[in-house]
Amino acid sequence: MFELPIFNIIIAAVLSVAFSMIAVPSLLGIAETIKLFDKSNPRKSHKGEIPNLGGFAIFGAFIISYCIAGSFAEKEIKYIIAALCFVFMIGAKDDIVDLSPRKKFIGQFIAAALLVIIGGVRLTSFYGVLGISNLPYWASVVFSIVTIVFIVNAFNLIDGVNWLAGGLTIVSMGAFGSWFYIHGYYDYAIMAASIIGSIVVFLKYNYTPSKIFLGDSGSLSIGLLTAMLAIRFIEESAEARYSQADLPFLVISGPAMAIAILIIPIFDTLKVFALRIYNRKSPFEADKTHHHHKLLDLGFSHEKTSAILVSVNILFIIAVYYAQFLRSVILIFLIFLVAAILSFILYKIKPSKRSSINNSSHKEKAFELNEM
Repeated sequence: MFELPIFNIIIAAVLSVAFSMIAVPSLLGIAETIKLFDKSNPRKSHKGEIPNLGGFAIFGAFIISYCIAGSFAEKEIKYIIAALCFVFMIGAKDDIVDLSPRKKFIGQFIAAALLVIIGGVRLTSFYGVLGISNLPYWASVVFSIVTIVFIVNAFNLIDGVNWLAGGLTIVSMGAFGSWFYIHGYYDYAIMAASIIGSIVVFLKYNYTPSKIFLGDSGSLSIGLLTAMLAIRFIEESAEARYSQADLPFLVISGPAMAIAILIIPIFDTLKVFALRIYNRKSPFEADKTHHHHKLLDLGFSHEKTSAILVSVNILFIIAVYYAQFLRSVILIFLIFLVAAILSFILYKIKPSKRSSINNSSHKEKAFELNEM
C-alpha cells in the first residue's frame, strides 16, 4: 500500500480496532438472541452465563485488516491463512457445540500439518541445543507439528481468567512483531499488529465483570498464529545472526528467546500436563491446577492475577535478552529452572484467612454482576 511499511502496520492495527469495536457488540447481541453462552461449572473461575464468541471478532478483524494492509510478500502466507481458517472452524464448532478433546486434537494436527508440510513453516535445526544442529526432513516435520500443536493447546489452556490470554498475546505479538519489523519481515509484523488491535478491544469487554470470552475459536487461532511466528522467529533470527550483518536487537539464541517470550503458557502447560499424568489422569482432563487458579486462591482478582503473570513473562524476556552471552542450552535450562523455582514458591504460599474471605467475596460479587 505505502512505501513505508510502518504505515501498513498502523493501518492494520487501526482497521483491526475499528472492526472489533463494531463486531464485539454485535456478537453480544447475537449471543443473547440465540442463548449462546459459556456456562459456569466447578472447574471454571467465572459464574453465570457469558458469551464465548470473542474469537469470531478477533478472527474477522485479523483477516480483514491483514488482507487490506498486508503485502503477501512471503510465499507461505496463503498457507498460514488456510491453516488459520481451519483451526478457527474447529474452535468455532466447539464454542457452539462441544467437541471432544480427541476431535479438537485431530483438527489441530491437520492445521499444523498444513502449515508445516505444505506451507514450509518448520524448524530446520536445533541450532546447537543438546548438540543437535540440522534436522533430517522427517524429524523437522514431526518436531514442528508437535511444537505447533503444543503451543496451540498452551494458549487454549491458559485462557482461564479475564485478561490473561489477551495480555500474553499482546506481549508475544509485540515482541515477535517488533523484531520482524526491525529486521524487514513486514508481513509478519503486520500480522502481529492486526492481532494486537483486535485484542485491545477485546480486553475492554473482558474486564471483570466480563461481557465476553475468547472461546476456543479465539484461543486456538491465537495459538496457531503465535506458534507460526515463533517458528519463523527462530529460523530468521538464526539467519540474521549468521549473516554477520550489523543489525539492531540481534538475537543470538532464537530458541531460548522464543521460549522466554512464551514462558508462561509453555511452562504452565508442561506443569499441568505433568501433574495430571502423575495423578493418572488424562493430560486433557480439565482441572484447577494452573498458576492463575493458585493466584485466585490467594485472593487476587482476575486482572491482578493476569498482571502478575504478564509482568513475570516480560521480565523473562528482558533477562534472557541480556543473558545471551550464555550458551543456548544453558540459557534454556536456566529459563525452566527459574520458572520451576517461582512455581514452587507460589504453591508454597498459603492463603491467609483474609485473602480467602476477600477471594470468596470477589467471586460472589462477580457472580452477582454477571447475573445482572
